[in-house]
Amino acid sequence: MLLKGRGSAGVGLIDTTVGFLIFLTLLLFSAQLLVRLYASSALSSAASHAAEEVAYAPDPPAEVPIAESDARRRLGSFGGPRTTFDWGPVGGDIVVLKVTGHTPALVPFDRGWTTITRTVTVRVERFR
Repeated sequence: MLLKGRGSAGVGLIDTTVGFLIFLTLLLFSAQLLVRLYASSALSSAASHAAEEVAYAPDPPAEVPIAESDARRRLGSFGGPRTTFDWGPVGGDIVVLKVTGHTPALVPFDRGWTTITRTVTVRVERFR
């Protein structure tokens, strides 16, 4: 028996709103994950390229500032204020570069999840 004046209008409004909010939350987390993956890939590429430039240069210590500025240029706006370059031994048999960057945040995660650290080691090869 249906009561007069009580139809089914608006019954699914709360369910639809909750479902839409869950969908938006998952979409936001997916976007953050994609941004982090892209930032990790870009940081790894820039770090390995900079370490290779220094390792293959005739004078490795003199090449460090040039390689670092080139890596910052490759990283674009991500590489400016968010990235630190820590050069290890340069000029021996190996070149070590530790790069730390922070992912642009779409979701307010703690600092540990947004920090990306890559260490690149390149062997110096010379003709004899």
